[in-house]
Amino acid sequence: MAAKENELKHDPGLLCQALFDRAKTWLIVAMLCKVLAFAVGTLVIFFSVISKQAPFLVAGLTLASELFTWRSDRNKGTAESLRRKLDMRDSFGWPISKVEMSDLLIRIPKKLRKNLPVESGRENYFESKESAGPKRAVENIRESAWWSKHLSEKMWQICLVATIVLAALSVILLIASVETIRDFDTLSSMGRAVTSAILLIFSLGLLRLTISYYNFSNKAGQVEDQAERLLCPEPIDDVQAIKLCHEYQLARAAAPLIPTWVWKWQRNDLNELWADYRSNSQTGS
Repeated sequence: MAAKENELKHDPGLLCQALFDRAKTWLIVAMLCKVLAFAVGTLVIFFSVISKQAPFLVAGLTLASELFTWRSDRNKGTAESLRRKLDMRDSFGWPISKVEMSDLLIRIPKKLRKNLPVESGRENYFESKESAGPKRAVENIRESAWWSKHLSEKMWQICLVATIVLAALSVILLIASVETIRDFDTLSSMGRAVTSAILLIFSLGLLRLTISYYNFSNKAGQVEDQAERLLCPEPIDDVQAIKLCHEYQLARAAAPLIPTWVWKWQRNDLNELWADYRSNSQTGS
């Protein structure tokens, strides 16, 4: 059978998930480094501890944060590349060649490569029951875009709330300090701390994340609408299906990572609603 002939020694689906997990882990570590740099600066402002070592600690944490962000982006890029290949294999039946897999595997840690099992079966990543072809591809895009739309919407709302709360607390703290603190040195220290807290919002990229998630949610919604229009009774053109695939995949690759905890938080509700209203069996009803 063709599936047996194209069976790979390493499971690409598990590899893709492992790469996304590593990308998220490195991103969390990078953000923690930024928070620690802020904490060190705050300690120096209020308590004058480790004042001599503080510049070196902050510089080291900042450098480490950039390094971890780079590692996260690198893993994300590799994972997205493999995800695109998996999507096209599931949608159109295009196999992932051994040359492509070898090029991917050589770029990942040897320990991760050794722990990957042999591909024993194809994952049921999408709900579509259609055979490989343009219709299955469009149904897969519609399903993936619907999930991305709602998960990204939840994320931009969370990031926006976090940004507003941090900014509001900083301003309230500054106003309260001006009203209650009469010692100039203490007030000056409080002002520097509040300024650092506001800068932390930009350092963590909360505003950028809010905008990026918002844009991706809108783009996913547009792709979903295009997929719905293509799923009309008329035959689906191969070129249109492939074009829509690439349009969505490029938007997804440019979007920020969706945290695993958000996906776990939303998956039961989204699965239930998809089965009730957006399943292929419900199309056109």
